[in-house]
Amino acid sequence: MFKKVSDKQKKEISDLFIKGSSIKDISNIYKFSLQTITRQLKISLGDNEFKRIKTLIKSNLENKKKENAGLDKLTENLDEFNFASEKQNVKNNNFLNERFFEVVPIANPIDFDNQKDLTSEPLKDANLPQVLYLLVDNKIELAPKLLKDYPEWSFLPETDLSRKTIRIFSDPKEAKKYCSKNQKAIKIPNSKVFFLVKDSLKKKGISRIIFNDSLLSF
Repeated sequence: MFKKVSDKQKKEISDLFIKGSSIKDISNIYKFSLQTITRQLKISLGDNEFKRIKTLIKSNLENKKKENAGLDKLTENLDEFNFASEKQNVKNNNFLNERFFEVVPIANPIDFDNQKDLTSEPLKDANLPQVLYLLVDNKIELAPKLLKDYPEWSFLPETDLSRKTIRIFSDPKEAKKYCSKNQKAIKIPNSKVFFLVKDSLKKKGISRIIFNDSLLSF
């Protein structure tokens, strides 16, 4: 027997569609065919408004797919992550920490107000928020820059300034401020991904991350 759409359901269907739900999702919720949902939306909203909202929903879905593809690309080497190598790195670090080096006293005064810590902070010691934002190009590829391209770090030695660097942000608005014409900011829902793909980033020549006023190394 043909199932009729009630007035209440008509309003709920229109509201869901306006808020961004796809026709397929609405069909699954109310158990009506795609044709029935489409017909009711066109009647309620009119053809022009229906087409406008449908185009907007499609665009949003495509953008989400691109963002997810970027995150998948960033984490594609997670399954190959070598925990044995990480354990060896920890062992090597412990060995270095046991060594003692003589520090030559500084003879000349330093303007500490204008200087930052000359040593970068290890990524493993950084207190990163859960969600971060990363700049990529239109193909969802990383867009590293040389450290010397950041004026605030120009005091560092030339060997450091030639390192490839990426910048991460905790605020999406702040990230968008630094977007060039051919870049976009994507959301990284779990900051731990940077700890897991550091070896992959190293292979790309990237060894530094700028976060707020900190320079992170790995």
